Amino acid sequence: MTPFLPLLLALTACEPEAPTATAPQAAPAVAPAAPAQMDPAELEGEARKVTLVPSPVETQKELADLGIDANLGSFMRTRSISATSTDEDAVSMGTGVVIADMLLTVMSSADAELLNQLGQVKNGMTALKGGDDILATIDDLTERVTAGAMNRTNLLKELDQLSGVMIPELEFEGQARVVPLIQAGSWLEGVFLVASAAKAAGNLAACDQMLKQPMIVEYFKEYTAQKGEEGGGNAIYTHLSASLARLEQIADKKEPLTAEDVDEIIAVTGGLLGLI
Repeated sequence: MTPFLPLLLALTACEPEAPTATAPQAAPAVAPAAPAQMDPAELEGEARKVTLVPSPVETQKELADLGIDANLGSFMRTRSISATSTDEDAVSMGTGVVIADMLLTVMSSADAELLNQLGQVKNGMTALKGGDDILATIDDLTERVTAGAMNRTNLLKELDQLSGVMIPELEFEGQARVVPLIQAGSWLEGVFLVASAAKAAGNLAACDQMLKQPMIVEYFKEYTAQKGEEGGGNAIYTHLSASLARLEQIADKKEPLTAEDVDEIIAVTGGLLGLI
C-alpha cells in the first residue's frame, strides 16, 4: 500500500470474433465494455492519503501558530544510520525521524548538527537505494552549508522540496514499500516532539488538535495490517503495530487531552522511537 502511487483505472474492451470463410455474414455489433469502476469511497480514501500525513514543515508552522516555541532540539535524540544496513524497517523509520528533526530545527540548529543530519539522511537513502539524484542533491546541500553559502530560510525551502522528491524517487527505484515507514518515522517524531513541547510549555489544550489525528493513525494501521498478512516483521513492526493501537484510542477521545494522555503519548512514541 503506497498512497503516493497514481490511481490506475483499467479499461477493458471486447474484441469481436473474426468471421469464418464459410460464414461471410457481418459480425454482430458489440458494444464496448464500460470502464471498470472504482468505488467512490475508495477513490476518496486514496486521494485523501496523498496529503494526509503532514510534513514536518507543516508541523512547525502549526506549533508557531499555537504559540509553542519550545526548543524542540532539546527533546531530540542523536541518531546514527548505517549506509550498509540491511534492516529496511529500522532504516526507513530512522530516516524519517532524522528528516523531521532536520526540518523542525533547521532555523535554529548549529551547522555541525545540520551537517550531521544531512549525513544521516544520505546514509539512510544509500541503504534504501534511493537513487543517485537524491544523493547528489544531499551532497550539494552539504557543500553549500559547509561553505556558509545558504541562509536558513532558503535552506528550509530546499530541504522541504528534497523531502518531497524523495518519495517519487524511491518509488521510481522500486523501493515504494518503505515509503509508509519513512512517513511513520517523521510523523511519530513530530507527535513525540509536539507532546514534549506542549507539556514543557503547559499548553496542552492548544495542541489538542495536532495530537488527535485518527485518520493518520488508521493509515499506518492499514500498512502494518497488510504487512502482517504478508508474513510479519521484526521488532520495529511489532512495536509500531502496538503503539498505533494505543495512539488510536487516544486520538478517538472526544474530550480534551489530559496531562496523563500527553504523558502516555510521549511514552508510547518515545519508546518506539527509542528502538531505532
